[in-house]
Amino acid sequence: MKIKILLLLVLFSSCTTQRVVLTQKARTQMVVIDHQYFKILYNTEKRLAEYVSYELSAERLKARQATRSNKFLIDPKLKDKNLPFVTPSEYVKSGYDRGHLAPSGDFAWDQSVNDTTFVMSNMVPQSPNLNRDSWKRLEDQVRKWACGEGKVLVITGPVFIPNLPRMKSGLEIPQKFFKIIIDQTPPIKIISFIYDQNDRGDMLAKNMVPVKNVEAQTALAYQKDFPELQNESLRSPASINEWKEADCN
Repeated sequence: MKIKILLLLVLFSSCTTQRVVLTQKARTQMVVIDHQYFKILYNTEKRLAEYVSYELSAERLKARQATRSNKFLIDPKLKDKNLPFVTPSEYVKSGYDRGHLAPSGDFAWDQSVNDTTFVMSNMVPQSPNLNRDSWKRLEDQVRKWACGEGKVLVITGPVFIPNLPRMKSGLEIPQKFFKIIIDQTPPIKIISFIYDQNDRGDMLAKNMVPVKNVEAQTALAYQKDFPELQNESLRSPASINEWKEADCN
């Protein structure tokens, strides 16, 4: 029997909590970093997020007023707790983009919140072609769904497997990334995707997978943190055609 998330230990303050996640592979220290409008389940051994989650609403997307700063920074919540962190310079001349998990474009309704999305704990190494093409297309589509449906919950992260390639700093380079979108306005529905570093162009239909595929590849039980995923009837992906879309801009 696969061992999933079993134990939650609250060790820090309200802004940072720590828990132990037991997977079928290993016991790993995790830290939940709460940046108020998005939360990061951070793997302190890998110095990368297991996933980032946040709500995305049409109301906020329509209130676009922030500009993208591109000022990447060490996550102050990790630094303050003397926990392992990534510096922006680790990506320099690596051949990989600092790819957002919680996209800057989803937080354009407030400048300070938008600036916060540039913490390095919210970044993963992504090939330029993926980050600026296929993955960007997916992010754009999620915003259209949020505008059409009213409010969605987004969960995004990398897929970790043994023996991943590494950058010079030792940071692992995931080869796949997932995104789960939960429609929070009735009728509730779920859609999820797994993208590859080598993906190009529009991969939306091809990369759609059931939530159980994401859980199998990440060895995390998302039902613990996201009750909607406990409903078995919702765990198969809703058809793309079932999702209302609109342009909030």
